[in-house]
Amino acid sequence: MSAKGCLIIGLAAVLVSGSSRDVAAEDPVAVAESAAAATAATPEGKKYEEEVAKAFGRDQSKSIQACATEVKRPEVSDFHVFVRVSATGQVEEAQVKPSTNLAACLKGKLKAWKLGVPPRADQWVSIEVKLKRK
Repeated sequence: MSAKGCLIIGLAAVLVSGSSRDVAAEDPVAVAESAAAATAATPEGKKYEEEVAKAFGRDQSKSIQACATEVKRPEVSDFHVFVRVSATGQVEEAQVKPSTNLAACLKGKLKAWKLGVPPRADQWVSIEVKLKRK
């Protein structure tokens, strides 16, 4: 095989491996989860995440209860919520993992949520939601 043929095969292999990483990077839940982990890795990010978790318990319990009555046969299992918070504290985007019917319902209600100002604009934060079972 010529050097030119080896170069083309090598370039094709790089392009194929790069595209598989791009697909993973485009998964919005994976992107949110990774960004939230980066937030929690800094002292100011960890402090903000704790503040958001407390606010979630205070502000979103009624939304969870509403979702439990709105969805048919709600899946009552724990999940994570990832929210992207703007410089003004407004939730701009939310993702959930796993996407149970209850979690998906809550996700749709979170854009109206206003929080304290984050350390950086477009800050992703993770919230672990543990549901009580009756």
